[in-house]
Amino acid sequence: MMQITYSLVFIIISVLIYWLLLPAKWRSVFLLAVSIFFMSLFSIKYTLYLFLNVLLVYLTGTYIKRSEKNRKLLLISALTLLIGNLLFFKYADLALNAVFKSGAPFSALPVTTFSKILMPVGMSYILFRLIHYIVEIYRKTLPEHSFRDLALYVFFFPTFLAGPVDRFQNVQPQTAQNNSLDPSDINNGLLRIISGLIKKFVVADSLKPFIMPVLSSPNEYTWTIVMLSVYGIAIQIYMDFSGYTDMALGVARLFGYKIIENFNYPYLKKNITLYWRNWHMSVYSFIRDYFFFPFFGYKATQAKIYAGMFLTMVAFCLWHGGSLHFLILGVYHGTGLVVWQCFQEIKSRHKRLRKFVDSKYLDPASIFLTFNFVSLGHVIFAFEMDAAANIFRRIFLPS
Repeated sequence: MMQITYSLVFIIISVLIYWLLLPAKWRSVFLLAVSIFFMSLFSIKYTLYLFLNVLLVYLTGTYIKRSEKNRKLLLISALTLLIGNLLFFKYADLALNAVFKSGAPFSALPVTTFSKILMPVGMSYILFRLIHYIVEIYRKTLPEHSFRDLALYVFFFPTFLAGPVDRFQNVQPQTAQNNSLDPSDINNGLLRIISGLIKKFVVADSLKPFIMPVLSSPNEYTWTIVMLSVYGIAIQIYMDFSGYTDMALGVARLFGYKIIENFNYPYLKKNITLYWRNWHMSVYSFIRDYFFFPFFGYKATQAKIYAGMFLTMVAFCLWHGGSLHFLILGVYHGTGLVVWQCFQEIKSRHKRLRKFVDSKYLDPASIFLTFNFVSLGHVIFAFEMDAAANIFRRIFLPS
C-alpha cells in the first residue's frame, strides 16, 4: 500500500509541475524526463539498454525515410533486433534449460540449470511500440516528428508498465497540441484512477483469497463451489487487468493524453470472436495487424486464414510467457476461433439456421456460453497444467 501512496504523491507533484510551472514548449521534455526517471527506479542498466534500442530504431527509421536504397534490409535488421530482444528475455532460459536437461546433444556435460533471465519491466510493451514505429516508418504513414516524440511515446510512464499499446499516430499529435489545461481531463482522469483502484484493490484483491483455496484443492469442495470459483477467477483476472488499465488511462489523462481503451465489456459479448476484439484490445490488434495480416490475411485462402487465426492466438498467448499452459491456452482459444469461423461459414449457407442463431432471444444464452468458454480458458491462464487438469477433472468428471 505504501508503494501506491508514493506513486500517487509522485504523480500529483509531476502533474502540478507540468501544468502550473512549465511553459508549453518544455512540458514534453519534462514528461520524458519523468518517464525515464520512473523507469530507472526499476533498473538503471535496463533503462539505458532500452534507451539505446530506441535511439538505434530512430536512426534506422531516419535513414529509411531519407533513402530509397536498402529500405527493406534496414527494416528487417531493426525487426530482427527488436524481436530478438523479446525472444531472448522471454524464452532464452526456458530454451537453454530444455536443451541441457534433455541430455542431448550435451550428454557429456553435467546437468546444468540456468537461472531465469529477468525481463526488463515493461519491455514487451516498449518493443511492441518500436516494432509498430519502424514498420509504419517503412510504410510512410507517420507524421513529422523528433527523437523526443518517439522517446516519449515509448517511455510514457503511465502506460509503459502494463499498456495499452497505443499507436504513434494517436500519441504524437497530442504531444504537439498539448498547450492548455482542460479541467475535464483532470476530472475524467481522477475518476478513471479511482475506478482502477476499486477494481484492482477492492474487487480483484478481495476475490483472490476466496477463490484460490478452492481451485488449489477442488476435490475438497462441491461442484457448484468449484464452478463459482472458476467464474470468480475470470472476474478477478478481468478486474486486475482492467483496473491497471483504468489507472494508466487516468494518469495519462491528467497530463492531457487520451490513450486508447484496452477493454470493452468483453464478458458481455455473444461469441468468441467478439470477445477477443474487446479483450486486451491494443495487444490483440497489434498482433493482428503486424502478425496475422502480413503473414496470413491478404488475399489468403480459407485454409490459410484458419491457420493464421490459430497461430495468431498461439502467438498472443505465448506472449504472456513460455510455459506449457500458455501454449495450451493458445491452442484452446485458437481452436475456438477456428470452430466459430467454420460455423459462420456453415450458417451463411443455411437461411433457417442463420435466422435461428442470429435471433436476439438467443443473445443471453450466447453470452453465457461464451463466458463459460472464456472462464475455462482463464483456468489454463492462471494455473500450471497439472493444477488446471485437476480442476477440469472436478468439473467434467464429478465423483
